[in-house]
Amino acid sequence: MKNLWQNLNIFSWGLLGATLVLQPTVAQAQYIQRSFLNPGFESPTFGSTNQQCYVQVNESLIPGWSTTHGSVKAGTGNCTGYTSPGSVPLIEIWTSGFNGVSTATTPTSAGKQFAELNAEQASELYQNLCLLKDETITFSFLHRGRSSATVADVANFLIGANTVFGTFSTTSNGTVTAQPVAQNSATIPTVTNNNAGNGWVRYSGTVPYTAASANQPVGFAAVSTAGGNNTVGNFLDEVQFAGKPVVEFTASSGGAAESETTPTTNPPKLRIVGLVPTGGISVPISVSGTATLGTDYNTTSGTSTFNITIPAGNYDGSDATSVFTIPFTVINNNVPQGVRTIEFKIETSPSFFTSSTTTCGGSPTIASSYTIYDDDFLSGKIWDDADNSANNTFTNINTGSETGTNAGGLLNAILVDSNNKVLKTTPVAADGTYTFLNVPLNQSNVKIILSTTAGTIGNTAPTASLPPNWVNTSPLTTATFNTATNISSKDFGIEQLPNTNNVTGSTTTNPGGTNTVQVPTLSGTDPEDGNLGSGNSFKIVSLPSNGTLYYNGVTVTVNQVITNYDPTKLTVDPNIDGATTITFTVAAVDKAGKEDPTPATVTMPLTALSASKPQLILVKRITRINSQNLTSIVDGRSDVSPNAANYVASPRDTDDDSSNTWPTNYLRGLINAGIVKPGDELEYTIYLLSNGLGNATSVQICDLVPVNTTFIPTAFNGLTPNDGGLSGAAQGIALALGSSTPKAYLTNALDGDRGRFYAANETVPSYCGTNINGAVVVNITRSPDLPNLVKDFYGFVRFRAKVK
Repeated sequence: MKNLWQNLNIFSWGLLGATLVLQPTVAQAQYIQRSFLNPGFESPTFGSTNQQCYVQVNESLIPGWSTTHGSVKAGTGNCTGYTSPGSVPLIEIWTSGFNGVSTATTPTSAGKQFAELNAEQASELYQNLCLLKDETITFSFLHRGRSSATVADVANFLIGANTVFGTFSTTSNGTVTAQPVAQNSATIPTVTNNNAGNGWVRYSGTVPYTAASANQPVGFAAVSTAGGNNTVGNFLDEVQFAGKPVVEFTASSGGAAESETTPTTNPPKLRIVGLVPTGGISVPISVSGTATLGTDYNTTSGTSTFNITIPAGNYDGSDATSVFTIPFTVINNNVPQGVRTIEFKIETSPSFFTSSTTTCGGSPTIASSYTIYDDDFLSGKIWDDADNSANNTFTNINTGSETGTNAGGLLNAILVDSNNKVLKTTPVAADGTYTFLNVPLNQSNVKIILSTTAGTIGNTAPTASLPPNWVNTSPLTTATFNTATNISSKDFGIEQLPNTNNVTGSTTTNPGGTNTVQVPTLSGTDPEDGNLGSGNSFKIVSLPSNGTLYYNGVTVTVNQVITNYDPTKLTVDPNIDGATTITFTVAAVDKAGKEDPTPATVTMPLTALSASKPQLILVKRITRINSQNLTSIVDGRSDVSPNAANYVASPRDTDDDSSNTWPTNYLRGLINAGIVKPGDELEYTIYLLSNGLGNATSVQICDLVPVNTTFIPTAFNGLTPNDGGLSGAAQGIALALGSSTPKAYLTNALDGDRGRFYAANETVPSYCGTNINGAVVVNITRSPDLPNLVKDFYGFVRFRAKVK
């Protein structure tokens, strides 16, 4: 397999031999790149098993590789499952055997795929490598012409935008028409024809790099093709270019308890990036420090110097493949010894560079200290228990992404004996951890307390306490226990209280009556939860004295906690009509269930409804079927099934409520009269009520005749009194003003009375809507007899229609 190992002549750090060790196909982006990835173009695999085919794909699909190819033409291909990427920067990949071109066979198989430099134009294939100043880099690759056995395809090997280090000329049968031309101090040995088989020639050499350390594009650029057609030619395979590998420690420090005799928690580790040749390399390590070799720890050699062997391979820096733990052991004993440190250092070697593995040319971490903590210790952590999972216990304190805390550097952990005297005291670290070192063994009935006051060894312990705005989610004092070796996880839970924002709503008109006003959005902040608002919890600490709070239509009680708060559902009904200011207090509640101890005030300034603002309520009922008057009083409701006989959609369901000043039992009739049949006569009554704070003027009512019925123009013929209409004209409209029975019967014609019937599709006043089945229009007000409707004025308009 090309992406694993070649088994012949692995190069050393002099001139290249025939082949190289290859690497994982994808590098980890956080590490430098020191060698080519996916050098044989084997990833991803194209086509079905053993299919001979080609593809032109977007450069992003080929791991490691980039191209200067322009978006000049939509990609093509014939491999199974291929879909053209459209006009994008293309990389062309062939599988072995397509068009008679097979991969190299000497000294071993070069896999199943290779690339063509000239996809649809002369272009460059390259990778960005970290090159270090004054290093010498080795390279090796396979090159083959495509279309001619006598005229070569020519490609340049270059670093950077245009610094050429070699030019290579190969025909389709592997003839080298001109030995490689080395430039810019490169060294490139001569080669023989077809030295890799199947028309392929392997070229190799070395390149000196003298520029500043930097990431540089390294690759191959098409120069010419045998037939002069820039869309074909210059096959490439098994490309490798590498300097010495780069080595450094993964971290500058680590440590663990003495009881961890084979360190696994965070021991010193080497990270390597780059190509390690056959036979591997040795990284020399020296040790020093306050820890004593042979007493506190041992190395593999038993001395202060030893070697770490790195096997041959191509390392991308990833933790999974490129990190090597320094082997050593810690000697555990029962002797209190305190803290001791081993200093590990990478010594120099010609086999590698010590340099940053994350920043090209950056300073390396060549030393790493390992701290041995005495195993006679006691430790724990204070967690910022944002969701109160501890719930006043010492279990389940840490959940999710909660972090440790020392409450702003103000906390101390204090170990107290059975007489309440301080045995040990230590500040809590910024990450919430604390450790008591050299704790006396076999002490009975000790406990740990948290306090903002540091303890004094031998004195009475201070009182358990927390800084302002912090509260405990676990007790601040542990249960008593006995000391022993290596006691850990004596954890506590604390969390910070939320803060509620005062809010003043914009000045709003008091709607009067039982109408409500939406409360301005409640908000707050919490150190753990962030901004608080919609979806959070708020406690209503006090209620307004001059209004009633509702949440989702239900009266709010004092100290009620609203969970999953929806700002649109919190409303207030002022107890007085007119100018007033509503105030009440509220406290944010965080996810730990802790509330703000200093509630905020909600202020809502309301102005009086304009004295001149009129309002008219209309309620429609069916008051007669055939000769049967309907006298029922029905309350319209929106909280019933839409199929119910008294269903009225909100907000019109409250128009017939007794809170409006309708005369008692005035609104007779049905909302839904049930099933009727053709020929049945229905009587419709539209009740009206003036309930604004001002007089209503220019009142006109238009009611469209229901579909599937026909207006009865003679419904009230012969009835009196009239209203100034034409004598003898048909009367189809009845009008009641301030009464429960009609006071006038109106003609259907455009004449001197208030009423008129418009036939279907006849032009009606704009406020009527679309007239598709006829419309009844009545002018309620009229000068001089009724110029306006005062508050609480009532009446109705009535007409009849026959079911079609």
